[in-house]
Amino acid sequence: MIKDKLDAAGAAALRQLDSHLNPLWALGRNAILAWTPLPTGLRIIVLPVTELLRQVARHGGGLLRGPRHIDGERFQRIAQQVGCEPLEIIAPLRIGPHKTQVPWETVERLIRRYSISETSHRAVVLFDIVGFSKAEPIRQIGQLNALEYAITIAHQRTRTLGIDVDVARSTTGDGFYIWNRRLGLMADAYLFLLTLLILGEVHVARSVDRDGLIPVLRTAFSIGRHYAYHQIEGLSPRGYDYIVGEVTISLARLMTRTAPHQILLGDFERPLHDHGRDQVSSAGFIERAGRIVNQVRGLRIDDCAVTAIRLDIGASAGGGPAPIRFTDKHGLPHLAHNVQAVIDRKGLPILLGIPPSDWQA
Repeated sequence: MIKDKLDAAGAAALRQLDSHLNPLWALGRNAILAWTPLPTGLRIIVLPVTELLRQVARHGGGLLRGPRHIDGERFQRIAQQVGCEPLEIIAPLRIGPHKTQVPWETVERLIRRYSISETSHRAVVLFDIVGFSKAEPIRQIGQLNALEYAITIAHQRTRTLGIDVDVARSTTGDGFYIWNRRLGLMADAYLFLLTLLILGEVHVARSVDRDGLIPVLRTAFSIGRHYAYHQIEGLSPRGYDYIVGEVTISLARLMTRTAPHQILLGDFERPLHDHGRDQVSSAGFIERAGRIVNQVRGLRIDDCAVTAIRLDIGASAGGGPAPIRFTDKHGLPHLAHNVQAVIDRKGLPILLGIPPSDWQA
């Protein structure tokens, strides 16, 4: 269930709502496209997932962007657009901003477990353990555990400093996709900071590893579009989301050309602000991320204070970033940037990434 500060009546109403939604979800056959509140409950638009995806292909991805919560007039337009008669759920649920009411955001989080949503721009990082499939099972366990611990401790350090990172992850078998559930350029920059802290933790652990229990990593980071949904666990949707889409496909293809210890940055553009036409490129993102991470005070790795973090994505003869060009196994061209970082600690700097001269696409 959704964990929020609700009184007993609000929590009971939310549980009752969930008991109505779960049968409509039909073990993943259906998905909720939209909802709008009523004085006595709420109205929802429910479609079979296959029909919903056909409607998205017909009308565009805008159907799945933004909150599932929409106002009554737009709700009715969408119902007519997709040719679906809305369902009305009667529940003792009073939705609103007052203490005696349940915030719409709380209901939204519950609804999203039964929905599919699209995000146009979000940062995602892929960590891949080098040589994992050839390692003995005992080393595989150790390496996965070490990477998970590095993710968790880095997340804890950022949260302690008040950095707004809501970490989500999904396993690839020999690594993890990691993303920040928060949206926006600042949230993406914070994910990049988290990426560096995770790599820093692994670097320190490897310096004293004698048994091959700490992984050698390859890392790819990019920003792009994806879809989010909740996979089925038992007879209910899982409590955490799973993502798939252009950005995860791009990262997987980047990873095929990423060397051990390397950090590759995808070539992308994303809006500078949530609303507006100004765009920021990969190079511009690194520039802004560098400024943001160095505003953070009090970071520590292995009990040593971080004094500065320096980022470099190389330069061409013209002075701009020098992209790496390669073609994947499907014959599709790609651009990427080799990232190097230095985490300065008093007398104990951490060098992350590799020089471009050490790698060839």
